[in-house]
Amino acid sequence: MRFVFVDRIVALDPGRTIEILKNVSATEDVFDDHFPGYPILPGALVVETFEQASQLLIGAAHDGSHVGRLRAVSRAAFRHFVRPGDQLRVRCTRTAGDDGAWTVSASGEVDGRRVASATLDFAIVPAVGDAKAHAERVREMLRVLRQSPIDMRATP
Repeated sequence: MRFVFVDRIVALDPGRTIEILKNVSATEDVFDDHFPGYPILPGALVVETFEQASQLLIGAAHDGSHVGRLRAVSRAAFRHFVRPGDQLRVRCTRTAGDDGAWTVSASGEVDGRRVASATLDFAIVPAVGDAKAHAERVREMLRVLRQSPIDMRATP
């Protein structure tokens, strides 16, 4: 993960669900081009946020021994723009799967209004070779994000 789109873990039930926050800053490079004068977070980066949150969920469930390889994104829907200054609240829930594959339902909200949703399918693979480095990054992200201070905007 070269760019991290998860600022805080709000809730985590390993193997079942994760809720995270992404604070959308006006200083992010993407807003230089998307779009000048009317900046919006691209849908691909919203899906990337879903994927990163799912990776944290998978990592927590397997204690770093396995990682998720994204196989497919389906039923992606974008209902409202995500703009600088927004706080994107993402919830990812494992809806199906076993030790070899997971299906995750992801949704994003800003100020209680659903802005996007998608279904993500992952292959669950052992953390060896390139996947080992990925598992170590996920494990470190979990460690750091679990220690982050509580954001009062994160409370319902």
